[in-house]
Amino acid sequence: MKRTPANEQEERLLAALAWMVSQYLGGEDNSLDHMCMSAGERAMTILAEYGLVTDDTRHGRWTDAGEGFLDSH
Repeated sequence: MKRTPANEQEERLLAALAWMVSQYLGGEDNSLDHMCMSAGERAMTILAEYGLVTDDTRHGRWTDAGEGFLDSH
């Protein structure tokens, strides 16, 4: 089941995490690669819990919801 931010502060933190992942783990065509860094793995796992990225072990992609979230923040 997909989580939703509980409050405005949680949404702001989630937005900061999403932008960090986009900047440092993003590749071409909305692909993501956490490069086997534990911080990147944890970040992508959290974003997957909110339905913002696919959870595909090492590689993932932004979902439509994730792309919309980035566009709105």
